[in-house]
This record gives sequence, C-alpha cells and structure tokens, in this order.
Amino acid sequence: MILNSYVRNTFWFVVRFVVGGIFVYAGFAKLNEPIENLRAVLLAYPVIPDTFVPGTASVLPWIEFVFGMFLILGYAIRPSTLVLGALLAGFLTVLGISRFVYGFSPEDCGCFGQGGIHLTVSQVLILDSLCLLAAVNLALKRDHPWSLDHWLEHFGDKE
Repeated sequence: MILNSYVRNTFWFVVRFVVGGIFVYAGFAKLNEPIENLRAVLLAYPVIPDTFVPGTASVLPWIEFVFGMFLILGYAIRPSTLVLGALLAGFLTVLGISRFVYGFSPEDCGCFGQGGIHLTVSQVLILDSLCLLAAVNLALKRDHPWSLDHWLEHFGDKE
C-alpha cells in the first residue's frame, strides 16, 4: 500500500514537473528573443485578429514562464493548471482552426521561439492534447504531497 502511494505520488510529481517544464522552457525561449519574432508568428495565424497580436506577444511568454514555474514548485497548483489548461485549449483551437478550417499549417508553430525546439503542427497537437489531459487531471487531484502547496498547508501554520 505504501509503495502504491509512493509510485502514485512520484508519477504526479513527474507529470507536474514535465508540464511545468514545457511551459517554463517555452516562455523562457520566447522571452530571450525579440518580441517581433513572436508577433510575426502570431500574425501568420489567420484565426488570430491582428489587434490582439501585440498584447498577446507581450503577455504570453510571461504567463507561460510564471505559471510553469508555479507548477514545477507545486505552488497554486489548481489555479496554475487552470491557466495553463486554458492556454492549451486556446493553442489547440488556434492550431486546429488554422489547419482544418483555413488549411494553414505553419512549418513551425513558434511554440518554443525561433531558436528553440521545432515541432510540426501534428506533433504540437499531440503534445498540447497530452498536456491538457495532464493539466485537467492535476487540477482535479485534491492532494499533491510533493508540493509547496502541501508543505504550506501542513507545516506553514506551525509556530
């Protein structure tokens, strides 16, 4: 029984770390490049209105980085997974509509910046779907024993 609990906790810790790590890497890669790179990528998608591009390009990398770090640390897990899940749902919608409605498939989605990892649209759809599934499960999970949330809840009140 203890081994099952340990394996389960290890599994969810790894899932949290991987999903958070993907977002930290994606945000950090975009933050280290000129903002014009991300603007150009966003402008290429026919489903994104041009008026949303400057604000999105300015805010998106920070949201990815900050909430990805929160997820890695296990801080505000439910809100973090909800924010990242909403981003993933948005990414899947933009990629899906662009590909299947407009027939547009970029060579590189721009997910990890211009100098980072380059994935095809099919690979990104699979990765984002798996991450969304993981984020939903993390948000529904009540206890995350190996997290800052758990530590603060169980040890933060002790004086």
